[in-house]
Amino acid sequence: MSDHDLLDLYRRVIKARQADIEERKALLFDKAEEVLNALLDNENLSEQELEILIDRKDLSVEIIHRLGGDNRILSSYGLKKSLLLNPKTPASISLKYIGQLFTFDVVSIMLVPFVPPEVKVAGEEQLCRKLTQLSLGEKLTLAKRTNGERLLTLLLDDGSKEVVSSVLMNPFLKERIICTAIRKATVKPHLIELLATNGKWSCRYDIRYALLRTRHLTLGLALNFLQGMIAKDLRDLSNDPQVSIQVRNYIKSNLTKLSNEKKKSF
Repeated sequence: MSDHDLLDLYRRVIKARQADIEERKALLFDKAEEVLNALLDNENLSEQELEILIDRKDLSVEIIHRLGGDNRILSSYGLKKSLLLNPKTPASISLKYIGQLFTFDVVSIMLVPFVPPEVKVAGEEQLCRKLTQLSLGEKLTLAKRTNGERLLTLLLDDGSKEVVSSVLMNPFLKERIICTAIRKATVKPHLIELLATNGKWSCRYDIRYALLRTRHLTLGLALNFLQGMIAKDLRDLSNDPQVSIQVRNYIKSNLTKLSNEKKKSF
């Protein structure tokens, strides 16, 4: 850097510490870290100006760390949330703030691709703890929007049929999450009923098999799935104490027929 450039940098640093609102407009976009540090020393820096700084994607990790410990950030909900949304913000800072966000702001943070995995895990843990305190309306919204697998599993076990129905429409729901929920000892009859009549999910072989292994599945609904089972699985189901006695007896009485029908379907 030339002497002229050093002198210019020095002048900008001095100005930044005392700059008025008009002078700060340009300094907020200065590339030099020394100038940004000096600007943060300026006690007149407003929340709106701090927001502009936080939104910059070219900030150094050092500046991010300083912002993370700035009392003006600590006292502003909006600035803390914005800091979590900066891709340069390290997990060590985000983990301090994620627990201070409202429910659906946490949901939004979890959907952001660049947010560190450990921050998303902490956010999901927070939501899981708060789940029993949420109103029906909040649960319905959460059921439709969250991408947290553990949270989705818990929501599938909810006592409200409306909530479970909303989860089944969630674009982040996966087959393995449903199978995990079905296998839980606390599985609710309305989950089994909703899945058994759901066009999107009831056609999946693993889900059908999991449904057949619950006592909540009626024989009438089970008949829709048995014809699609392979012989080995039919035999396992007929001897599985988790399967309802009516379904087991039906399989034992019709095993040969059901196996033949399966062969014909190929």
